[in-house]
Formats: sequence, structure tokens, C-alpha cells
Amino acid sequence: MERPFAARRALLHPLWLGSLALLALNDHVLKGAGILPGAITGKLSDFAGLVVAPALLAALLRLGSRRSLVLAHLATGAVFAAIKLSPAAARAFEALAALTPFPWQITVDPTDLIALPALALAFRVLVPAMQRPLPERPLAQRTAVVFGSLACAATSEPTEPPPECGPDFCGVTPTESGALSLGNTTEGERLVRLRPLKDSVQVDCPTLLADPESALSRELFAPAEAWLLQPGRGLPLENNDTAGCVAYLVDADGLAPTLLAWSSQKFPTQLVSTATNSDDRLMIPLSLDSNGKLSLGPHEAVFKAPALEDPPAAPGCASPGKTVGVEWSTPVPLHGPYVLESVVSSPDDCHALVLQNQSTMYVCVPGAAMPFKAGDSIAIEAFEIAGGSYPETNGEAPEGRALVLRSDTHTVLAVRGNVLARYESTDAAEPLTEPAVESELAQGCAGAHDECGSLLVPLEVSYLGAHVPSITFLRAGKSLDLADGYGTLHLVRADAMPIRDTECPPFARKSRHYESVLVVSAAP
Repeated sequence: MERPFAARRALLHPLWLGSLALLALNDHVLKGAGILPGAITGKLSDFAGLVVAPALLAALLRLGSRRSLVLAHLATGAVFAAIKLSPAAARAFEALAALTPFPWQITVDPTDLIALPALALAFRVLVPAMQRPLPERPLAQRTAVVFGSLACAATSEPTEPPPECGPDFCGVTPTESGALSLGNTTEGERLVRLRPLKDSVQVDCPTLLADPESALSRELFAPAEAWLLQPGRGLPLENNDTAGCVAYLVDADGLAPTLLAWSSQKFPTQLVSTATNSDDRLMIPLSLDSNGKLSLGPHEAVFKAPALEDPPAAPGCASPGKTVGVEWSTPVPLHGPYVLESVVSSPDDCHALVLQNQSTMYVCVPGAAMPFKAGDSIAIEAFEIAGGSYPETNGEAPEGRALVLRSDTHTVLAVRGNVLARYESTDAAEPLTEPAVESELAQGCAGAHDECGSLLVPLEVSYLGAHVPSITFLRAGKSLDLADGYGTLHLVRADAMPIRDTECPPFARKSRHYESVLVVSAAP
């Protein structure tokens, strides 16, 4: 019968005790003392730690099967390999350790993986020791657990003094992949918090980079990631975007929230220095100002943080209120025709169409766009807009909903989406040419943020060509009479969302949104 495993027995084995002693001696005496070269002291801790850690982990978790002991050794090796190969994993481990009394500083160095065979040695020697019948020494075993935990927790890799110049390494500074680096130039360690933009946020880079402070809102940033920066140490900042620009909100104890923003074309992903002793335009310094307060910069990627509240919109630049818009009740009583018993209009431009032998239908359009009256016979149609050529979409796929109301005297086409209402011709013999339509951000309008943090900027729509004598500009709340029987266009809303959270409504799926009504005075 196989004797059960007891991990605590291995903690009194000479190999484990010797490795623990070597780990403590190397970390607290040999490192930085100049007795041994730094290349050797760096590897000694790796070899000793990989012998000590798996048995200590098994003892702390009270593992008692061969399978669990195998997993403990594999987990130790996986974590060690990750922090030696991946800067992101090393920074995450440092951030986790910063929450304990024993902060770590990890050097990403793939050559440290040479120590991995120590795991095989530990498994081959110490696992059999966990089955041997030994006299119970609970006090000695508990003492070993305590000292082993302290030795492992207090182990870190402090910055070695600069090596003496040699033909292959003189003047070389440590580097990691990134676009810029945030460098701690103070004399103390600093816990820095970084908030990247949410994954669901889409941005128009020219709008963002023209005025990052006004273009962004604090609601657009994801939860903070914490990093512990040692003195003289730089934190690589990555280009985690697909749009061509990057933004972070950064703060620290004593540092007010500060915005970082840059073009990934100007600062592409490359090797950046992680030491502050280099004169590098890719380093954003974290330093103490003349008043002893932490500050960032100077650097062209540093900006003031977005305001907690938007300033009032400039005159003529405010978007219509939430209650202003084009909408209709569903389900829509399709086809018909239906006889209108009455039309009841409210002050907010919503109209109750009381249909004979049908439920009342509600339509919200400007009062001037509701030409129907009691006794009219109207046909009703609703459809989705997808596909086609609509230059006002700003290059995005057309998307919208439309409602058509027809009587003997009028046709009303109401549309909401990233397209505008257009004439619907049913007479192939006399088709009407559509006017040319363009839209641009309203000049002089910085925009404002909605409750989701998305940037809302008024659009100015221009009509030229057919049915207008000269180029005509139109903003939300205005109407345009078009010639040749094309009708009257009522522009209810016209907004751009160059920066938006696509997972947060309203109308965040597309970068432009219109609500418009076209009224034709005679049925086409």
C-alpha cells in the first residue's frame, strides 16, 4: 500500500533547507555586493527559488496526492516562464505584489529560463521525501514554512549597479516593446494607475488629437490597472488601438488625473527605454514640481484630464433636447388605406392618429410635417433602410428605419438613422433627380458629451444641384423648400458621434445620426 504524501516532510530535507539558505544569502548578502558577478547572483535566486517554491506551495495548500504535486510544480514553472518572457505578465505580477508588504521588481529576461531544470530536481528528490516515514516535528516544519514564505515573498530583483564598460554592452539601456514610456524620476517608488479607453469605444483620430481634453470624457475609460514604479524605472505604454491613436487616463497618490494621448503613427510600437537615465523623447517623466507635488511632463503627449462636467455649448452649437426627434409607435398598422377619425397634436410635436376600426397610432414629427386632417384616407408603410448610396453616411453602411404615410394630397416620409429622407418616385416616366447632399461638422462647435460619454457634435447639411437655386446649408430644427415638386425637408436632428461607446445607446452604432421628414404636397 502506497504511503500518503505529506508535503511538510520535504521542508526538512537537506536539499530544500540548503536551497532556502542559498536563496536568503544570495538575495540579502551577495546581490549588489560585488562578491560575485551580477549574471551569477541573478541566476542563483532563480535556481534556489524553483526548488523552494513548489514544496512550499504544496505545504501551504496541504496537497496530498501525486497529481496535485505535479500540478504544483507545473504551476510554479508556468508563472516563472510567463514573468520572464512577457512584460505584461511581469507588470501584472508586480502590481499584485504591490498590494502586499513585499513589492517585487521583475526583470524580463528569457535567459533566466535556464533555471527551469531545478523544478525537475525538486520533483525527483523532494516528492519521494514526502512519503518517507519521519518523526513528526511540527514546530520545525512550521518554522520552515514561515521562513520559506518570508524568503520567497521578500525576493525581488533590484536594479543592479551599471556594469563596467565592455566592448559589447557599454552604454546599453534596458528596453521593452511600447510606444512611449512613463518614467519615475523621483527618489521613491510610486503606485501609478492607468485607465485605457474601453474596448467598446471607437474614435475618429483627427477629432481626438485636435483637442483631446474636450473630445474625451472620463466615462469612456476602462477600470484602472495599478503598477508599482521603482525609482529610475520606466513603464512601457502600448499602442492598444486599431484607429491610429491612443489615450490613457493616469493618476497616482499625489498626482491629479492627467490625460495621455498620441498618434500611433508619430509614436509607433518600438523598443523603448525602461530606465530614466536616458535622454529620450519617448520618455514621459513623472517628477516632483517646485511645490513638491507629482506631475507629468513636459511632453507633447500630456494633456489636462477631461473636465468632470462639460462647459455650456457655444451659441448655436447645442444639440436638440432628448424629447426632440422623429419616432412612431409600433406595431405599425400596415397598408390600409385607413380613414382618419381625428388628429390630436401635443405641444411636444407628437400626434395621435385616430384610425377608424384600428388602434390609435402615434407619430412624432414637427407640426409643419403633419398635413393630415380628419376624414383623410391614408396608407401606411414601414421599412428598414440597408444598402444604397447615401453620401451623408460618412462612408459607413447605410442603416435606418422609415415610415411612409400617404393620402390623396400628401406623402410624408419620416426617417431616422445615418441617412436622410429622400423623394420616393413611383412614376418611372418622370423621375426626379435627387439633389447632391453633403454633411460636415458644424464649424466652431466643439460638441458635448452624452450620458454615455460619447461626443455629440452638430452637423451642417448642405444641398446643391437639383431643386435648389444655390448651395444651401441646413442645421437641426430648420426646414428647406425644394423646387420642382421635390417637397419640403424638415431636419429634426443631425449629429455626429466621432467618439462613441458602441455598447451604450442612444444611436451609437454609427458615427452619424439624422432624423428628418420629407413632405411632398401631392402624392407621387
